[in-house]
Amino acid sequence: MAITTFELDALKPKAKPYLIRTKQRDKKDGVLAFKVLPSGDVDAYFIYYVERKEKQIKIGRYGKGKNGMTLKAIHDKYDELSKKYQGGADIKAQKLAQDAQDKREAEEQAALERKIQLQGSFKQLIGSYIDYAQIELSKSYYTAAKGAFALNLKDFDTSIKADQITQDDIRAILRPIRQRGTLVMANRMRSYLSAAFAWAIELESEDTGFCAPISDNVQFFIKANPVLGVGKPLKEESPAVRFLTEPELQAFWQAMETSGMHIHRKNILKLMVCTGARVEALAGLQWSEVHLSQRFIHVPPARSKNGLDWIIPLNDIAFDILSTTPRLHDELVFPANNGIEPLRADGINQATRRLCEQAGIELFTPRDLRRTFKTLSGKAGLSKEIRDKIQNHALTDVSTKHYDLYDYFDEKQEALTRWNGALGRIIDGTYTQLGLKAVADVLPFRKTA
Repeated sequence: MAITTFELDALKPKAKPYLIRTKQRDKKDGVLAFKVLPSGDVDAYFIYYVERKEKQIKIGRYGKGKNGMTLKAIHDKYDELSKKYQGGADIKAQKLAQDAQDKREAEEQAALERKIQLQGSFKQLIGSYIDYAQIELSKSYYTAAKGAFALNLKDFDTSIKADQITQDDIRAILRPIRQRGTLVMANRMRSYLSAAFAWAIELESEDTGFCAPISDNVQFFIKANPVLGVGKPLKEESPAVRFLTEPELQAFWQAMETSGMHIHRKNILKLMVCTGARVEALAGLQWSEVHLSQRFIHVPPARSKNGLDWIIPLNDIAFDILSTTPRLHDELVFPANNGIEPLRADGINQATRRLCEQAGIELFTPRDLRRTFKTLSGKAGLSKEIRDKIQNHALTDVSTKHYDLYDYFDEKQEALTRWNGALGRIIDGTYTQLGLKAVADVLPFRKTA
């Protein structure tokens, strides 16, 4: 028979808990029971049997308090459990399984919430990669990548989590660059983005055994590089062909002599012509790397683009330039005005542009002087192999990479001495006495009016 509220309220506590069972029409329905605790509280239980063994499931506490259940609510819960029991289920086992599943889901949700808190945004990915590039990669790459990101991501929502960036997002970043008609820049931006994602994947890869945060409490959890599925905006980039012909080089050299360009910038540009060296290597030159008594420059691996020692013999013109360079800093040969860092490559670019405009010379960049050296010194008789050695081009064939450890100093010195003579004749206008055709005649696309 069913128990009433009056009867439940009349139950008295004892020194030990005791159970009051209500009578049911059929044990297959399960039994509703109430346990009276020494505290006077009354808990409702559903009692059922599995293989003649009694099992109990607590329904809840009877009462009018905050956590209490009314008698009707207890009966409703009993009816629910009874139906499950009549269907042949082990309700307690089901409940344990459900509790275990609920626990797993709660743990997974907590882990997801921790991941969200730890997970880095696209902006943090770019910032971390730029920090890495500043330390580990060349200054020119760092400067170019940093500028490209700043310019081309200013209208993109970089707060998106890094692992949620899709191919469509990459296309959206590249689209405005393409619309401006700067397809080469679009290619560069695609390359920078791909490198940033590849770097993050490698850093957090399980294969490397390193999955620690890139910075405090930041990880990116990137599984695939979204850039790889996006094609290059410009399928084939035309190779740069700008170099200075003999008349142009003579005019530029003379323009430097009479211009108001700072002597440090002048000397860097002149040394590029003399040695074919990179602008960044010369701009960052330190006095400890200049060996005037032995007539060579040593660019250490830390400042060399390919990470190799770079020895550049000094011919007479280069030697005179460095010998007469004012020593305005204890360490840096070409310090910036702030006295802290070397001259910036972009400042040298701007100075070159201004001088070209003033002298009426077709515009070029300092990098084109490296190509000018390569082209005109080749005309002067320097072999491609020795020109590559002078310019520190990294050769990747097996013989060079693993077996040829010779430094070619004597050969480079002899070649640069030969170039010194040719360059001197170009500067003073007697280069036509070489008896060779001018480069502009050999390469028609470089003919000038």
